[in-house]
Amino acid sequence: MTGGVGWGEVVPGILLLTVLWVLPGHAVLRGLGARGLLALGAGPAVTTGLAGVLAIGYALVGLPWTLLTFALGALVAVVVAVLLGTVLGTTGHPSGVTVAGERALRHTERGWLALTWALGGGVLAAAMTTGMGRADQPPQAWDAVFHLNALWFVRETGDASSLGGLAPMYADNAAPFYPAVWHSLVAVAPGFEGVTEAANASSLVLGSVVWIAGLVALARVVWPARALPAILVPVLAATFVTFPAVAVSMLAVWPFALSTACLPGTIALLVATFRGVLSWRMHLALGIGLAWAVVGVVLAHPSGLFSLALLALPLLTVLLLRQLRRQFRLGRRVGAVTVGVAWVALVGGAAAFLLTFPPVLAIMDYRRGGQESYLPGLASLAIDHPLIYVYAITSVNLVTTLLVWLGIALALRWRHARWLVVALVAAVVLTLLAAGPPEQPLRVLAGFWYTQASRINQLVLVPAILLAAGAGGWLAGRLARVLRVRVEWVAGGLVVALVVLTSGLRWTSQVQVMASTYTASPIAWGTILEPEEVAMVDRAAQTLPEDAVVLGEPVAGSPYLLHRAGVEVVFPQLSPIPDSPQRDILLDRFDQWAVDPEVCEAVRTLGVTHVYADSLTFDDPANAKWEETSPGLRNLDPDGGFGSGADPLGRVDTPATERAEEAWTLVDEGGHASLWEFTGCA
Repeated sequence: MTGGVGWGEVVPGILLLTVLWVLPGHAVLRGLGARGLLALGAGPAVTTGLAGVLAIGYALVGLPWTLLTFALGALVAVVVAVLLGTVLGTTGHPSGVTVAGERALRHTERGWLALTWALGGGVLAAAMTTGMGRADQPPQAWDAVFHLNALWFVRETGDASSLGGLAPMYADNAAPFYPAVWHSLVAVAPGFEGVTEAANASSLVLGSVVWIAGLVALARVVWPARALPAILVPVLAATFVTFPAVAVSMLAVWPFALSTACLPGTIALLVATFRGVLSWRMHLALGIGLAWAVVGVVLAHPSGLFSLALLALPLLTVLLLRQLRRQFRLGRRVGAVTVGVAWVALVGGAAAFLLTFPPVLAIMDYRRGGQESYLPGLASLAIDHPLIYVYAITSVNLVTTLLVWLGIALALRWRHARWLVVALVAAVVLTLLAAGPPEQPLRVLAGFWYTQASRINQLVLVPAILLAAGAGGWLAGRLARVLRVRVEWVAGGLVVALVVLTSGLRWTSQVQVMASTYTASPIAWGTILEPEEVAMVDRAAQTLPEDAVVLGEPVAGSPYLLHRAGVEVVFPQLSPIPDSPQRDILLDRFDQWAVDPEVCEAVRTLGVTHVYADSLTFDDPANAKWEETSPGLRNLDPDGGFGSGADPLGRVDTPATERAEEAWTLVDEGGHASLWEFTGCA
């Protein structure tokens, strides 16, 4: 792996990962009766639900998680779906073709959609790969380290259960719930030798395929009489940096990104399921598929439940009000009022339960700073500037913002899709609450997403893109009539205008954000690995013995040895390991090993054989990542300096100096980092 893995080498893997994420869910929905863009857009969410449930089930019965076992489980689900569809008579029912719109797309419209998808999805993928560098370039963000090692453990243990499957990340001292669905699918994806290139490839699939497919499906059901909004969606989606770029690089929250990417397709399936023109059989069939999609969104990341509620609750309320109004007009007033009151009680009760549920409270209690004013947040939302870190403004997205405002006006005027406006306002308000003054009492509502504005902001994009697409379709049609030209030419001109006015679909901003945690120097929020250190880590598979156990400051890069070289490490994540007093001792005072017996006792208990040292400091131009919880491992200098055990007064030929010299043997070095065999506590 030392020579680096180019993107061309993993193209087959990317294609197979795409199939892995889309095909099982699509086949299930197809068996139930959904077809076309709806099945394509909601398919990944259903696949995610299947993977999450199967992984938990396999762990309970002792079956290993592999590509074969997942494929067999998915095949069973497809067969069951076909049987249900056959019994209900929905598998081949004509309404399955038009459930996503009033008519199927014409061949020419499909061709235009393919072109815009190639443009929008292609630019997103190209910008991500450019910012990442090579396919196996390690992302250097806090969460990225955790997820890469978790991927490695899933591969090694065959346990991808969200109910304790990632216990090795906590040294088996704890087996907490942790959403492992993203890990489960990426871990078994064929075509990737290492987990780094598999994780990086998943960013492309989530952003260019899963996300856009869901948005296209949602546009098709929201604007069923018009094909143009769906055709414009891929290009509009590519004008935003907030998702996927920020989610998969600066935040490196792949599970949350998966949940977010599955939201549009799930909401599209929700709209289709409750469309009034369908038979009860089709309602039931689509409802089964919807249940799987919802499970996928929630198991991908629990906050997906709140994301779904935020965006879909206005829609459900509108649909319910329509039915209640119809029943009221038919004279069934008591029943209508009863159902309405029950709905309010249900929503209120669910909210009250969640606000008092301990796991939810743990998320909501997460403390995060904010700005003194809401104005910076509003400005960032207007131009789609990242609500995290300090990035230079190299491009803006004002043209799409204007289309969103036009879409709002049209939705209110037409009294159609007004739930999108409500969802947009709700998401914007929560984003501003998270970004604004910490003392605001209502800020607690943003706690469902860790009070992080850059997470909630991703939800703004779903209604924003749909409203912009509706406005773009209307604008193209209006101009075509005024200019008396074909609407295709006007739509093409609109796409060109979007590309030009967003500086090439935000190319520079997309690349800047992606590179900030991959290839920039210094890395945003502190460098963990320099290029020479990456090479040293990769060589460790050959330079270190198979039974090596490496101790090192986590933020200096030692955790990367696990997933890149298969070398056991004391700290597989950047956060301290809970309920591990020996690890706490080493973090706090390993540098005192020569004079503190407890340190050596901890070294022997954990089986440490080697030490990873790094001399890069926080004040260096390369800006080393700094963590206050590891003073005993920070900037170790085994060659007679800090932590070496040498005489503290600098005297030579003393017993302490001789012992220190014998305790350390240099194995390899690269950049500011080095690997040493350590025998000082033997």
